[in-house]
Amino acid sequence: MSLLLRSAIALGATPLILGSLIYVTWRLTRWPFLEMMGLLALPLGFIAFLIGTTCLIVHLRNETRIGITAQRTLIPRALMVGGLLILNFPAAAFYTGSAIKLHTRYTVEVRNESGQPIDSLSILGPGVNTAPVSIAPGKTIEQHLRFKHDGELTFSLNQHGSEIRGVIEPYVTGGLGGHATLRIHPRGVSLR
Repeated sequence: MSLLLRSAIALGATPLILGSLIYVTWRLTRWPFLEMMGLLALPLGFIAFLIGTTCLIVHLRNETRIGITAQRTLIPRALMVGGLLILNFPAAAFYTGSAIKLHTRYTVEVRNESGQPIDSLSILGPGVNTAPVSIAPGKTIEQHLRFKHDGELTFSLNQHGSEIRGVIEPYVTGGLGGHATLRIHPRGVSLR
């Protein structure tokens, strides 16, 4: 295998592997510096694609001078390496779209620490009204929200015939994510 072909393979595989590692690690940890690394990886991956494609084209041009027997393996190998280089684009689009989607959603974590079941819980926000859910004692649920416009984020819960209403956040806006933890315990409700 020529140096040009090995270079094309490395320039296709390296950004794909590094981008995947950055994305998976960010999903697991949410470390902010990984977001910056992901943004930096996009133009570097594009540069690697351009150089890798150039290496592949020069390799193909040099190898067309060889005999017919060797050319039978040339086309399939070139298609695989070209596919590897191109695979970086859908992977980058998926990782970027997924990160934006996760970054712009608002998550409300509800923990029932009261020792009693919650008969129904609803969360209301700008353009959002979740279906009432029941929560068993000791259980935690998450509600992922996307706001349509700006406004107040509130909750309403029923437990043993008592209704409790409150404000989760006084002002939220569409397109901006966030996180709140609503704890229901024997003494009442608290937010974190």
